[in-house]
Amino acid sequence: MDETPISVTELTAQIKTLLEQGFSRVRVCGEVSRVTKPASGHMYFTIKDQHAAIAAVIWRSTLVRMSEPLSEGREFVFTGHLSLYEPRGSYQMVVTRVELAGAGQLAAEYERRKALFASLGWFDSDAKKTIPALPKHIGIVTSASTAAFEDVRKVLATRPAWLRLTLSPAVVQGDQAAASVSAAIAALNSMADAPDVILLVRGGGSVEDLWCFNDEKLVRAIVDSAIPVITGVGHEIDVTLADFAADMRAATPSNAAEVCCPTRQALRQKLPAIASLQHGLRQRLAHHRMQQQRMREGLNFHLHKKMDAGHYKTMQSEHQLLKGAQRQLDAQKKSLRLLGLKLAQHEPGLRLRQQRKQAHLLSRQLQALGMQKHQNIRHLGQNAYARLQRQSFGHVMQSKQASAMLGQRLLASGPDLLEHKQQQSERQSSSLNAAGRQTLHKLRYQWQLAEQKLQTLSPQQVLGRGYSLAFDQHGRLVTGVQGLHVGEAFSVQFHDGRVSARVQSSESAGESSQ
Repeated sequence: MDETPISVTELTAQIKTLLEQGFSRVRVCGEVSRVTKPASGHMYFTIKDQHAAIAAVIWRSTLVRMSEPLSEGREFVFTGHLSLYEPRGSYQMVVTRVELAGAGQLAAEYERRKALFASLGWFDSDAKKTIPALPKHIGIVTSASTAAFEDVRKVLATRPAWLRLTLSPAVVQGDQAAASVSAAIAALNSMADAPDVILLVRGGGSVEDLWCFNDEKLVRAIVDSAIPVITGVGHEIDVTLADFAADMRAATPSNAAEVCCPTRQALRQKLPAIASLQHGLRQRLAHHRMQQQRMREGLNFHLHKKMDAGHYKTMQSEHQLLKGAQRQLDAQKKSLRLLGLKLAQHEPGLRLRQQRKQAHLLSRQLQALGMQKHQNIRHLGQNAYARLQRQSFGHVMQSKQASAMLGQRLLASGPDLLEHKQQQSERQSSSLNAAGRQTLHKLRYQWQLAEQKLQTLSPQQVLGRGYSLAFDQHGRLVTGVQGLHVGEAFSVQFHDGRVSARVQSSESAGESSQ
């Protein structure tokens, strides 16, 4: 097959087309060497690794936008496309972006951590703390030797003179930075006179320099801080995970100082509004105080009214209790008097004296009767003797003997009848004594029952069973917790005496107060 040859220019053009179209965007990682920068402003250098090298160029327009300077011996990731330089037939890489080696992995790790912290709620706007409008004490977390600290001090020097600054020094770059910054934030939180707000600031730097502000420990320290945190890390284009966790993000350290406290001039402009607000607040405060005084007076009125009603009910109850006890006592006394009268009527000594008196009267009657009968018999005998004397002597003697014998029998029968009556009187007296003792025992038993009932109803006996009576400092009976207030003195009456006490706390049914 016969092929028509082509020129070098044509071949080079074809290669250029294939090369530039096939490698329109490439990313190459390699070490920088042989850096040159002629007067044109472009930068020429070589990208190499252990086995190969490729020429590269960064045009001047691209070079002025790059923040990462190239230095020989360092490893970077270059993004760009391949281009063929036709006069020499050589190709080179036209670089449009330069990153430090590993920056891609850092970006991926940044996004992973950002998603993780967001899922934990560390970036939620609802959890953000309010920045005080006019802080008096500001804590600063940074290195004392950094330019950021000086910038913050210069800005805060234009703020009110009362402003107090506290530096909590920390390392803000390197492997120890996260732990150092976390400890500095915790130290400000633990101060007795803690700051009103914390400024976490650092100047600009590379991704690696600012990487500590993406550390989990540092971000957690910001989230756990009880004091609001304002971050001012790097430049406006530098956004770290600490900025997402902070309660406010400032573009730069100086901007953080500016937003945390207004200037003196701004405060002077707000003075009229503050004076008007102060006047309104005073009026509202006076109005609320007047309402509070009225409410207090109303509460005191209702309280005194309830106390008076309670005291009246207590006095009524006490009066009714005493009246009832007095009625029961009077009834028991009346019953005892009646029992005493009945007992007196059945007293054995009285009955015995009455029986003895009756026996004595009976004995005297019997004696009088015997004497009268004796006199009558003697008179009859004398009469019969006189009649018989006119008859015969024998009849007279017989009549005299019969009369004498009859008189002797009558005289003999008088003492026997008296003894019989005395024995009958003694038996009746013995029966009366037994009945009197039985009645006395029964009345004494009823008296004891009545006395036990009185003792049971006695207030002293009720106290003896474990109950007590409380009296306020005026001697009034307390029937509930509403009758006493915290700090008020009172006394408690027991069965064996009285003690004084003071109210430390009170508790009603369903609620308590200290």
